[in-house]
Formats: sequence, structure tokens, C-alpha cells
Amino acid sequence: MKRFAWMSIPSLLLAACGVSSPDTGAQQGGNATARPTPTLNAELGAQIVNGTASALGARPYQVALLKNGSLNCGGSLIAPDWVMTAAHCVSNGSSYGLTIRAGSLYYANGGQTSTVSAVRVHPNYNDSTTANDIALLKLSTPMTLNSNVALGKIPGDSVEAVLDVRGKYAVVSGWGKTGANAGISSNLREVSIPITPNPTTCGSDRPPGNTICGEAYQGKDSCNGDSGGPLAQVLNNKHYVLGIVSYGPSACNGYGVYTRVNAFKSWIQTTSGVVADNGDGTPTDPTPEPTPPTYDRTYEGTLYSGQNNITQYFNYAGGTLTGELKFPAGADFDLYLQKWNGSSWAYVAQADGTSNPERISYTAASGYYRWIVNTYSGSGAYTLGENN
Repeated sequence: MKRFAWMSIPSLLLAACGVSSPDTGAQQGGNATARPTPTLNAELGAQIVNGTASALGARPYQVALLKNGSLNCGGSLIAPDWVMTAAHCVSNGSSYGLTIRAGSLYYANGGQTSTVSAVRVHPNYNDSTTANDIALLKLSTPMTLNSNVALGKIPGDSVEAVLDVRGKYAVVSGWGKTGANAGISSNLREVSIPITPNPTTCGSDRPPGNTICGEAYQGKDSCNGDSGGPLAQVLNNKHYVLGIVSYGPSACNGYGVYTRVNAFKSWIQTTSGVVADNGDGTPTDPTPEPTPPTYDRTYEGTLYSGQNNITQYFNYAGGTLTGELKFPAGADFDLYLQKWNGSSWAYVAQADGTSNPERISYTAASGYYRWIVNTYSGSGAYTLGENN
């Protein structure tokens, strides 16, 4: 089935677990901190990733394709003003209501946005067979390139010969469903899978020509909502987009089919002016076992001097709980950890020095916890990563 985003994000549920549940309006209590206790303001909802979380800037070419503000598909930024996606995501050729978000872990906020001014669907796209499932989107406003927003390269023939080889691994990323019966993810996720170019069969399916098969590997796959997103590899520190998420089995447990980008390099150049990159040297080959996620859970926000954000509380079974807070150079942000004691929030750990990032590693008993990010001085965007 084609991998559109069609399910809404389910509400976050917390079980009572036999203890009193924290009241988010309760007065906080606990130990005094080295700096004045921050005055708390609005809570920041936790972004929980069911799978492997992408770190900010790890997939700078990944974009979200929104339709009337809701997640529709993924895509790849191939020029500041051009995005590559799947034809079935925009098969009617209309740009009405389409917006691109780049440079954020979240499809709903952060980063940079631009409306779509024109849609170019491949002239030979076949909706019945999903052949030639590729489209290009012209942006109304070019994206500004930075560490979190970068171009995905179109692989030239020499790069293709090195990277797009049976048995090699490539990374697919997106905000799609976290399982066949699950909801889409608000947080960008990624997975490394083995590939087979131009397959005769992909599982039980016989895909059209100019495709790549994502072989079954530990049940890892793309799923609904990931359509149009990138299947990528790295060569000499450049990200090459080998494939575009097209379709796959409804179980989402392997044998996804991807449009093979190299086969369409001439059409891409004619339509957008983007030229395939032939690269040089030896590729950095993903391993069968992908590197563990940088964080189990990631929070993002923007604060000004004197402000703070509180994360959504979470139930923790116990163990070592760590947090790493990154913030702009020249600013001084602090990190605090609180535990619910049955009637109020108590401070249990703090990192309020002058380091960047600030880090907390706490041996935690079971219970409810939440993080507080406070600005001692300066302002700007921050990322809080949690491992547990």
C-alpha cells in the first residue's frame, strides 16, 4: 500500500500505576538550588519517539510535506527552492494548501517553512502500478542552508555504482506510523535497512522498473506517512538520496519499495536544474546494526532570558536517567530534574553551571519525573535529549 499519513497522532496516556498521579498545577517543592529556583511557566509537551530517534541535524535534507497543516508525506531538499517527493503524494498536480517544513525534528513546528508554488509530477507516473513515482516541488521561498538544513544529493552514475549495491545498508527516515496499528510520530525517526536495486521481486511483490527493494531485516521498514521521504547513504560527508519511499506491505515489516532516484537524474535536471553529483573516494557504508539513537526522547523549544519550560511528566521504572541540554553559544541555560513525591514536585538533580551542554545523570527510583529548562541569561533555541 502507498505510504500516506492517514492516521492522527493518538493522545498520550499515562497509567495510574497504583500511585497518585502528578497534578500539573501543583505547587513545586523540594531542595533549593545553587541558583534561584526558577518560576515555572507553561509546560512543554514531550516528544516521544517509538523507535530510533533522529538527532537534530543528522538528516538535514529531510523535509515534511504538509497539506493544510497536517502531515501528508516526507520529502528531500535537493536545492534551496526544490523538494523531491513521491508522485502519489501530489498526483493531482495542485500546490494548494501545501507547505514544506525543513530543519526540525518535528513536522508540526520549528525549523523553516515555505509554501509550494508549483508541482511537477513525472509525466509517466502510473497511479495503478506506481511506476515512475517521483515529483518535484518548487518552493515559494528558498530555504536558508545551515547545520540543520542541507541538500540531499542526486547520485550520479559513479556514486550509484558504489552505493546502490545489493546487501548494502541505507537509512530511511520520516514521521510515519511507528507500526501497522500505531499512529504517526511527531518526532523524526530513522532506520537502517539492507537494499536491493532493480529487484525482480520484493517479498511477494513484483515492483515496477527503476526501484529499490528494502529487504526484510528485523521487522524494520518505512510505513504510512513516510511516503516521499528519503532512502539515503553517505559518501565523503555528502548525503545522497538513493530512493524515495513509494509503497509496501500494510504490515510495515519489510519489503518496502523505493523509487530509484538515479534513473530519473535527467528529468530532475531538466525540471529543476539540479545536476547529479558524481562524488569521489570511498563511501561511508552503514553497518547492519545501526548506531544506537543519540537520545531515547528529545525535547525542543525556544526561550528568552528569565523564562523556562517544563516537559510533560513521565512514569519511569527506575535506573539511570540522563539529560543533556544544548543551547546557543553565549547563553547560559540550566537543567533541573524533579520527582513527584505524592503531593508536590521535588528537585532531585540539577545542572546549573556554565557548561554547554549541561548534563544530568541521576540514579532514579521508580516514579513520575519531569525536566525543567531555565534561562539564566541569553536566549534562543535549545535541544534537551533524554536517555533512560
